Parts: sequence; C-alpha cells; structure tokens
Amino acid sequence: MTFRTHTTLGAAAVIALVAASCAGGSDPVATSNGPEVTLGTVPASQDTDEPAATESAPPPTEPAETEPVATDDSSAESSAASSTTVLTPSPNADLPTEATPTEAAPVTTLPGPLPTPDVRLIEVASFNEPVEATGAVGDTRLFIVENGGVVIATDDESTTTVFDIADVAGATFTDEGNEQGLLGLAFHPELDLVYVDFTDGEGNTVVAEFAHDPLTFQFDPASYREVLTIDQPFANHNGGELDFGPDGFLYIGTGDGGSADDPNRSALDVSSRLGKILRIDPVASDAGPFTIPDDNPFVGVEGADAAVWSLGLRNPWRFSFDSLTGDLWIGDVGQNRLEEIDLAPATDGLGAGKGISFGWSAFEAADRFNEDQPEDGHTLPVVSYVHENGSCSVSGGVVARDSSYSDLNGWYVYGDYCSGQVWALDTTSVTSTPDGPVGEPTVVEIATVPELTAVVEGPFGDIYALSLGGQVYRLAPA
Repeated sequence: MTFRTHTTLGAAAVIALVAASCAGGSDPVATSNGPEVTLGTVPASQDTDEPAATESAPPPTEPAETEPVATDDSSAESSAASSTTVLTPSPNADLPTEATPTEAAPVTTLPGPLPTPDVRLIEVASFNEPVEATGAVGDTRLFIVENGGVVIATDDESTTTVFDIADVAGATFTDEGNEQGLLGLAFHPELDLVYVDFTDGEGNTVVAEFAHDPLTFQFDPASYREVLTIDQPFANHNGGELDFGPDGFLYIGTGDGGSADDPNRSALDVSSRLGKILRIDPVASDAGPFTIPDDNPFVGVEGADAAVWSLGLRNPWRFSFDSLTGDLWIGDVGQNRLEEIDLAPATDGLGAGKGISFGWSAFEAADRFNEDQPEDGHTLPVVSYVHENGSCSVSGGVVARDSSYSDLNGWYVYGDYCSGQVWALDTTSVTSTPDGPVGEPTVVEIATVPELTAVVEGPFGDIYALSLGGQVYRLAPA
C-alpha cells in the first residue's frame, strides 16, 4: 500500500501560527494542494455551520467516592453573552490559580517510531446509519448505535436488537436535524446500567439511564430515567460521546450549541455545559439524579458549573481514553478551514483533561478566531489539517492497544467524514504540554471509508470503522 501523509501542523508550526495570529488577527492558514469544496448534507455526526437564520431553535474497578453536589436535571444555557466568564477552580482541584491548562511533567524525549501499519478493510456487517459502536463488560458482541434510535448487538453468529427508543414511554425523540438523533452509548463498568445520549422532541440533549439484562443485555424500556438535559439553542453541534473513564466516572461530550462561530460564546464560559466535556457519577442518589465528583476542577467555584471537566470545544464528535495510558484523545470538528485532534495526557493513568481549555472559540486549531475571547491559557492540538482534497469534518477515533494486528498497536486511528480518508497517528511521535505540542506528528493514510462516522474499538481490541452508508469494517493487515 502507498502511504500518504496529510497536511499536519507540528509543534514548531503551531507555535509560529499562534504568534502570527496573535500579532495579525485571524489570517487563514495557507493550504497546500486542492481547491476548497462545497459539500452537501452532512449527517448527525458531523458539521454544517448553517447561519443562525436557517437553524433557529427547533420546535424540535469501583468508582471513586463522590461528594454530593446539588444538581438539576436540566441546564438552561445563556442565549447571549458578550464576554467569557473567567473563573478560578477550587483549591481541591489540584490546579494552578487560573482556569488554565494543568501542569505537565517536562518532556525531553519521545519513544518510537512504531512500525507503519499496512491495512485492509473487511466488511463485517451492515446497518442503518451507524454512528457509534462500543463493547460491554461481560459480553463479547459489538453494540452498534443507529442514528434513528436503535441499538443492535452483533457478532459472527447473530444480530439482535437490544434497544429501540420508540419502545420507551415518556421519551420524546428527534433525528430530523442533520446532527440530531441517537448519538452516544456507554455501559456502566460495574452495574447493570447503560446510558444513551439523544436529542429529544425539542432538539435538546438528553442523557438517559436504563437497566439492562445481565445476560442478554436487553435494555428495559420501563426503567428509563433522565440523568440530565441540556437546552440546545440550535439544531447542530450536539456532541454525543459518552465514555466511562479509567476512574469509573461518566464523561459526556457536548458541542457549543450550534449555528456557527460560537454565537453565544458558550465554549469558554464555565457556567455553561455547552462546548465541554462533563464528568459525573450518573447513578441516582439522595442528592439528585447524578452526583459530581468532588475533585472536578470547578467544584466550589462561584458561577461555574461543577460538572465541567474540560472546555473550549466546538463539537467533540468522538473522544476516547487510551486503554494503556489513560490519555484523552479528542476529535474536535472545526469551523470552515481546520480540523483538529486534541490530546490531554494522564498522570499515572488518571486526570486526563482536568481543567484544560482546548481553545475554541478563541482559536480554531492554532488560528486566532473570535478576537473577543481570551487568547491565553489554551492547549493547542497535536494535529490539525486544512479542508482540502474533499475533507471537512473530523471523525474521532481510538488508540489501538490490543488489536490482533500488532502493527496497528500504538497508533491513534481517526478520519474525515467528507473525504472518507482514514489516518493513523503514531502516538510516540508527538505529545501535548501546556506550552504546546512536543515532537512532529507522524500521520499516514491507511484506508478510505465513505461517510466515515466513527472509528471504534471492539470487545477484543480490534478496530472498526463505521460508515453512515451502513457498512461496518474491521481493520486487518493487508
């Protein structure tokens, strides 16, 4: 196979771009080859940036001990904000005295390089608009999330529907907008509970809990319980990723609320749940429908939402934790020119992303964007790429660690919805620090999957690529 490296911005280039953008405004990054493209309808997983006039608000291991914090089951977001609320995390957050990136150990050398993977795609199944897939502790099947509200469990021998949102009394649902629908799924690592992320009949984000059968993993529709609801001002940028982290808590990815350009300036506003990764214990308690871990960075900070874990994200369509290191990898969908991969290293396997701002909408990747947003205190992406050769919307992925194809192990696999290109990033070639990326990213193109919605890890560690057209592929040696 012939490998092609896409246009990435390494450490030196990123720092130079930041300096240039701060001095001279928001001049665009120069593209290499390929014209800009105009693309048609983009699915629920991806980004359209329609102007506000056309996207009006729609009618439509044991978890660590937590200290209960008063919570609501909803979060009404501000509809207009002229400046960002800059707040200080509480002392128990183990952060500096600013709401800025956490300290990281000095980086001197990087391991590597890894053997370059040579990949082929094996189609293993076909579904109706798959947008996510995951495994569950105690089960050997892959659970496929269909955008229309269905979850299907599949392996080499059978395919079984385990959930259909149409069977849930009391739940309203919409997938009419091109970024709405059933978007996320996560099984509790210790309890017979499962969590889904979907848009309700008013277009708002709902994270809901169900009990499931411990043997068949069938969801019990009668057990439906709303954990939290987030008001969405527009139909796009709904995020949707759910993932239990190495600490046993639930991490929730939210977009900035939609339209374009972060009009409400939500992403850097720590009083808003939009444009964030949230961290909660989703199990109900006497304190409320969920509790907030007492080491969340904004616990006790006046005016801040204590559920916020990371901020400054535009539409973190897919994120994942490295199963070996605990590092947090995020594919954050860009605005009009730049897509980005963000990395938050863990400390002893924990804490990845704590209190970190990834910069939107002060920056789009390393480009200065909204000049009224503060330019200091943000962690830059380790990889970004320009919209060329048909690319327009990143589909985040996973770090392969236990794949049966050994040459894939240690590579972060991700891609782009519009171009269908699937890339692998050598995780030993670059890392992230508060002062900027260290190293030069090694990225190779390994496959093409039209309408790529996600790259996921299966129950045995193998890596799968999902297409909105229905196909699910397993990555294998060529």
